[in-house]
Amino acid sequence: MERRKYGPEASEFQFDSPLTKLGIRTSAPSTLFDARGYEQDYAQGRDILWFGLLKLDVSRQKPAQFDVDFEVQPSPIPPPKSETIDLKTTVNERLIEPVDHSEVQVPKPTVSQLDPKNLLEWTGNVSWPAGHVRFWESEFLGTLAKRFQLGPAKSIAVPVKVDGGVSKLGLHPGGYQITITDHSISVLGEEEEGLHNGLRRLARLAFAKDGKVYLPTGYLRDSPKLKWRGVHLFVGDHALAFQQRLWDRVLTPMGFNKVVLQCERTAWDSTPHLKNKNGVMTKADLVKLFNFYRAIGVEPIPLIQSFGHMEWFFADGANSDLAMNSKEPYALDPRNPLAKERLARLWDEVCNLLHPSMVHFGCDEVDMVGFPNEHESLTTELWTTQMPILKQIADRNQAKMMIWGDEGLAPGQAIDATNGESMDTAAKRRASIPKGAWIADWHYRADKRPESFLPSLQLWKKEDFVPIASTWFQPDNIRSFDIAADVEKSGSLQTTWCGYFSDESNMDEAFEQFSAMVLAGEYSWSSRMDSVDKLGYDPSDQFRHLYFETPRPIAPRTGNQFWKGSLSGDLLSRDTHYAIGDPIELRSLISAPNAPTDVQINVNGKGSHLCLAMNTANSTRSGVSDADLVIHCTDGTSRLEHLKYGQQVASAEDSKPCSRSDRIQQYSLLEIPLEGTKTIKRLEFKTTDPAAGLRIYSIAVW
Repeated sequence: MERRKYGPEASEFQFDSPLTKLGIRTSAPSTLFDARGYEQDYAQGRDILWFGLLKLDVSRQKPAQFDVDFEVQPSPIPPPKSETIDLKTTVNERLIEPVDHSEVQVPKPTVSQLDPKNLLEWTGNVSWPAGHVRFWESEFLGTLAKRFQLGPAKSIAVPVKVDGGVSKLGLHPGGYQITITDHSISVLGEEEEGLHNGLRRLARLAFAKDGKVYLPTGYLRDSPKLKWRGVHLFVGDHALAFQQRLWDRVLTPMGFNKVVLQCERTAWDSTPHLKNKNGVMTKADLVKLFNFYRAIGVEPIPLIQSFGHMEWFFADGANSDLAMNSKEPYALDPRNPLAKERLARLWDEVCNLLHPSMVHFGCDEVDMVGFPNEHESLTTELWTTQMPILKQIADRNQAKMMIWGDEGLAPGQAIDATNGESMDTAAKRRASIPKGAWIADWHYRADKRPESFLPSLQLWKKEDFVPIASTWFQPDNIRSFDIAADVEKSGSLQTTWCGYFSDESNMDEAFEQFSAMVLAGEYSWSSRMDSVDKLGYDPSDQFRHLYFETPRPIAPRTGNQFWKGSLSGDLLSRDTHYAIGDPIELRSLISAPNAPTDVQINVNGKGSHLCLAMNTANSTRSGVSDADLVIHCTDGTSRLEHLKYGQQVASAEDSKPCSRSDRIQQYSLLEIPLEGTKTIKRLEFKTTDPAAGLRIYSIAVW
């Protein structure tokens, strides 16, 4: 901290900027330091200065007092200003240039002996020497159709001989092998899951070259290291459509086969106070979601917090008489017979509707709110009362039981998440958990050493429980814990904690948690030892391109390029060329107060995709619209796009990935698919955040 301080402590500070002057006076000498890039949670990813008092003595009967006066002198704001710009333009016959080699294979296969020089041309014409291969259309052709703009099969071409099916390969379920020659394809899977995985991987090997699609010849064999590979998600009124897309495009290709679905916020008959709440999922949609998971070979596991973290159960004053502390309703009181009855009624409703083979009762951080000081023995009393109740619920519904593991671990027994207070207390709590229960052993610290995560897994196994290594979004946490899970032959669960409802806006707001699913898929499947920077791909790029993937041309595509001033370079993002010109700047009251607030750009480009290279002069709040873009077409239609910070655009200095645009060098590269082929005549950019300062460097239409 000392290296980051702005001079000595002082009682008066003066800040000057184009936006405002700020004076601060304090009753005691205070500290100001630069918190940009500081290794603390509150500072990560934020452009902030820290200001305050580092030492404030507080003692009983002697209240502390610290006075701060702020004086703000705003600068005059210039009136709105419009500008119309005519850009330089050219026709680029290779604006889209297909990538002429196979993409990086994620997760990394166990054995890959593919020859990128000896190829099989994919013509679409197929023969079946041993009979039609199941799932061929849905998995192989379906994945190809997501990737490429393909025409009809070439009927005059020599048919490619295709065979495949389920076979005993000696692999874990989900494993497969692929053999490709210059005239044939064979895909064999370990159980149906393996055949699905193999056909999808086969389609991912394809690439376009000279207007044709090819597959490399050779042999590929793959098998997951961990048998149990799960993701933890929430529900909500948009969860059905969102999660279907998420699994179809990202999580199934990443090899996950379990989902823990936290579904308290469903319109249960047993919790009528939730039925009319915004965002709550209907029971009918939840059934559809569970049926979807089973249809794709993924086991769905309902999670409903059944001890602590029960704010949802006590919302709007409901059921507060069943709380351990009715004044701060957070934890259920299992000593209350009515609490036991209400919980059992809820779980019976859940199980009768969803028919799960495993149920997750939560039970983490049970004494975090509403407990008195020195409550270790009280928590243990409630814990030992609740565990048999939960076992009865699971047994009655013929389901296995899962809980979080933090309350059964003491400091020294795991790297973090040790809420068991002491060795003796943690042992008592573990002793009351039914033997054979599944333990979602969550630890979220980032540590490069896999051995740091072994002790808790080993302890749970030693005492006849089934631990599942449960990770969050830190790369070194995921890598190390999943490698440790492979050593102990455990499973893995990638958790998400970003609100209570599952939808695309939630994904945008917490993109680092969703892109971390790619890492979790990689390490739980392959258990490769490589550090994240040695994987050969960027997990955020991989997630974004899979989730938003649109079919690409298989031959170079002509398009129009537009730019201002002189060209400073040609930027290639995957298959798209961006002609980088001088920036077209919009107003920022911080750095460009006299720039226009509204820019009209005349273009004349025909196509189905609009491509922009942009950034902002300054960082703003994630998810806030920095500018609005209105696309005006010659057919009289227009389209509004909100350019939100951290989603479509970011500042030149911001190193975090965007959820909807590529980042190369200082640029955010955004592609906007249009509704069919349009001729764009004008683009209108309007400032919506006075601090941002949007800058446009390149425009292309193809």
